[in-house]
Amino acid sequence: MTELLIEKEIEILKKTVQLFIREKVIAAELSFKKYLPQDVLMSLKDDAHNIGLYGLFAKKEWGGHGLSFVAKTILMEEAAKHRFGLYHPAADAFGSDLPSFLDKCSAEQVEKYVKPALKQGKNCFVALWEEHEDNDIEKLNTAAIKDEDGWIIHGQKAYIQNLNQSSFGVILVNCQLDNGEQNPTLFILDSTDGLELKETVLMDTQTTHSLLLENYHISDEQRIGAVGEGLILLKQWLAESQVLLAARSIGVAENALDYGVKYAKRRITRDKPLAEFPTIRNILAKAVITLQSSRLMVLDAARKVEAQEMDWKLSAQMAKLHATEAVSKVIDDILQVHGGAGFAGDLPIERWYKEIRIARLDLQKEESIIENVAKSIL
Repeated sequence: MTELLIEKEIEILKKTVQLFIREKVIAAELSFKKYLPQDVLMSLKDDAHNIGLYGLFAKKEWGGHGLSFVAKTILMEEAAKHRFGLYHPAADAFGSDLPSFLDKCSAEQVEKYVKPALKQGKNCFVALWEEHEDNDIEKLNTAAIKDEDGWIIHGQKAYIQNLNQSSFGVILVNCQLDNGEQNPTLFILDSTDGLELKETVLMDTQTTHSLLLENYHISDEQRIGAVGEGLILLKQWLAESQVLLAARSIGVAENALDYGVKYAKRRITRDKPLAEFPTIRNILAKAVITLQSSRLMVLDAARKVEAQEMDWKLSAQMAKLHATEAVSKVIDDILQVHGGAGFAGDLPIERWYKEIRIARLDLQKEESIIENVAKSIL
């Protein structure tokens, strides 16, 4: 009975999110093709507040809704069904989706960093990857050496997302102890002051940063969790992020499919609609099947991650790989259906075509995931 009530609540939330995306977010995007101005974003956040959607993806103890991870996955797909939805679901109107490992923060850290970020709608950037680690977070070069009242960090981090939209960040470093042991540990970066930053624009749709730390001092009070606990905390967040990226990918692909169906019915060639040609019908029908199979795989991975079932990390990786590759094919096919019209800036399909290529590399690339799957069976 309880599970039935929870499912009904999720269905109500799902319909509320769908209505908000359709009537508020998509309506706002009609006038802006590259990004939404700050005043428009603030108006959308006010609208989300008014209908109880603000803080939808945040933990309850931080002031959010406290949804289960499976519910979050379902709603994230719906929140992504618009132009900027793949990397900015609901145009960020629902507030921050902060990393789950922040629940290891001390009470003081939560009050100083987490709650203010949620209130302001700001993110937390994660400085995880390094240029030469090849998607293996266990091959860290960035190191921290203990001094009297904290740590001195040396190293470089790359491929950092959402830095400009964040009020603070978290970095993974190897803490070197007196016995020579290397202990991966998380620290809060409350500012990027004193750091050398480099900005890179990816395919005209996304901005990433790299940062250089030389003799960078950080207090031990900025540490999250115990020394040496960093990898455990990050692997949980990484699995969750992979599942959510997969869900958002399906969301934008569903939107692309809707564009394709409408265009196929409307576009007349050789005296009949494109929708009456077998090739076009085949493309659109296969897209429906592809997205449904991807959705089932993503929801299965979400359940495993939430329950910490056997192979939950690998399930998340496989779901991310399968969904992003399947969505890439669907969007490519929809672009083909539209012909030259698909490359016009008026439609979001061109943006999704670029962004999904980035998503296929994001949060572990195909080669790394395939190797992990191979290791699990050989």
